[in-house]
Amino acid sequence: MKVSERPVLTETYETLSVFSPGPDSSYIFGTSHEERSAHSQEWEAARPNVDFVRIISQFDDRFTVDLNGATFDVALRSLTQLRNLLSGLARRSRLYIDITGLEHQVWAPLIRSALDVGIQTYVVYVEPGDYRLSATRREGEIFDLSERINGVAPLPGFASLNELDAPDVPFVALLGFEGIRFRYVLEVSQPSRNKIIPIVGVPGFRPEYPFYTYDGNRPVLEDNSAWVRVRFAKANCPFSLWYTLKDVALEHPAASMKIAMIGTKPHAVGAILFYFTHSEPVELVYDHPKRKEKRTEGSSRVLVYAISAFVKQ
Repeated sequence: MKVSERPVLTETYETLSVFSPGPDSSYIFGTSHEERSAHSQEWEAARPNVDFVRIISQFDDRFTVDLNGATFDVALRSLTQLRNLLSGLARRSRLYIDITGLEHQVWAPLIRSALDVGIQTYVVYVEPGDYRLSATRREGEIFDLSERINGVAPLPGFASLNELDAPDVPFVALLGFEGIRFRYVLEVSQPSRNKIIPIVGVPGFRPEYPFYTYDGNRPVLEDNSAWVRVRFAKANCPFSLWYTLKDVALEHPAASMKIAMIGTKPHAVGAILFYFTHSEPVELVYDHPKRKEKRTEGSSRVLVYAISAFVKQ
């Protein structure tokens, strides 16, 4: 498919105040320490035909949800509990999953279950206004984003595949600003040097961000000569990332793939979609960073992705 023929399944709004979920819908969201994840009561009250489903606590193995005043836990590794939650929301005509304030281990299983249940699903993401610069900058650390890395482990419902340990498996790294994370996943995964394929978000959320990505990851890119294999995908578009992954797959026919989700959340969504749709096995590599509480400031554009329509096309 030519680039000009690829469908556009993203709606963009300049601020959250001008975005309105469609009528007769459910809206799942969580609130983190970042202000861009917060909704005002006025914003919610102005949308009477929307059921707001608040995730009030997030853990490695479960989350706690507030649904119409009732709170209960949902186990992230229980397909039954996840599907029961989403099937209960299917009385509405569409579902929104706002991933802005949700951790990867929470939103990824929700997306998987929503697609399994067959609800018309949209993913919402609010871009940050800015990232907090590191006060004591070290190599690979431009912004002050993570406290620590908790270690590579499968996301709930996305098991690790032993057969993907072969040295000829392409290792695709979705790069963010943190070169430390890139180095870490390479040390843990030990891919062949000539199979490391970095993907940089171009264009970025802001024009200068791709340069920050290169700067933050430069030592690792040079150490492994991976800079010669860099690919590009629009930083705020999961579908752009999906097509880039598809291009990589076409260059490695009948090959499995490992994808390290250490870049933007929209790119991580694209990796999840590729996991569902690729004909060969895909393993998602995630290092579970502990995020700094005040890692971003303000909010910017709102992106709404029609993921179920994309999967069905």
